[in-house]
Amino acid sequence: LQGAAVELHPAGGGPRPTARRLELFARDELAHGVSAELHDQVVRSFMMASPRLQGLQVMDSRLLGEVGVNFGNLSSLSLTGITMPDEQFPRLIAGCQNLRSLYIAKCHVSNITVALPRLELLSVTHCRQLTDDCASEMLSPVHNPSLRFIDLTEDRSLVSPTVAHPRLQIAWLMHCPQLTDHAVSHMFNNCPGLTAANLVQSMIESALICSPALRTLELTTSQRLTDTAVTQLLQHCPNLSFLDVGHCCQLVEPVFSHRVLETILLSFCVQLRESAIVGLFANCPSLRYVELAVCMFDMTRFQRECNPQCQVVVNFDF
Repeated sequence: LQGAAVELHPAGGGPRPTARRLELFARDELAHGVSAELHDQVVRSFMMASPRLQGLQVMDSRLLGEVGVNFGNLSSLSLTGITMPDEQFPRLIAGCQNLRSLYIAKCHVSNITVALPRLELLSVTHCRQLTDDCASEMLSPVHNPSLRFIDLTEDRSLVSPTVAHPRLQIAWLMHCPQLTDHAVSHMFNNCPGLTAANLVQSMIESALICSPALRTLELTTSQRLTDTAVTQLLQHCPNLSFLDVGHCCQLVEPVFSHRVLETILLSFCVQLRESAIVGLFANCPSLRYVELAVCMFDMTRFQRECNPQCQVVVNFDF
């Protein structure tokens, strides 16, 4: 095992006897042949030497999950590129009941349990074997009642997980190409506190996005997105201020009408009609920033004609 990096954050500039954040990693070229038991021993040694540790990041290591020490003071845990049996992940995580943030990335997990009463941020990314049932269980308010932020980016096996949490505020589901319209509609209907959502490169087509608290929505490169879906989301998200539908190449003439929308990105919507943009400026009085590129009409006319308080960027000037 090579390279244990310890960061100290002293109060008042003076030294502290214990680390508050710890990063352990095993370089690929040096970790060959190092046993999982030895990796467990290294983590155990650092934890025993730093009982007040609040943050732990373990990268590119093989673990058995049999660390055998108290993680009760940890508020942040990050596991990246960890090789560990599926059944051991819950055991390791269950020993961290005070976690507020948990990051799991590039791990071969499919069905793990996360149940933490104080957890606010849950990031499980680039785990391409993650199942719908596992994601649904992790996002349940029964298991994680304090959850406010989720990131399931690049979990490409997800199809229809159940996302229904009254306290959820931010949801990132980027590059999840199999997510169904039903799963997306269900999330917005059952997360009343959601203020920001990112569904970049999704395959949603006609999902009903209805969210009274939503302010930021990113749907860029959702290449099946329809006019109807965009028209309806503007009707059913009354507080939306930022919308990115760039590279949504199926959009032709959605009805852009919204009282408080300030920013909209429409670059590379190659089939978008000029009449739709005319309607945008006529029916969105709060607009402050619009991006247009590769549209089949004179985009510069809107720079000349729009309200001077609104910046219109065309072509590749942005």
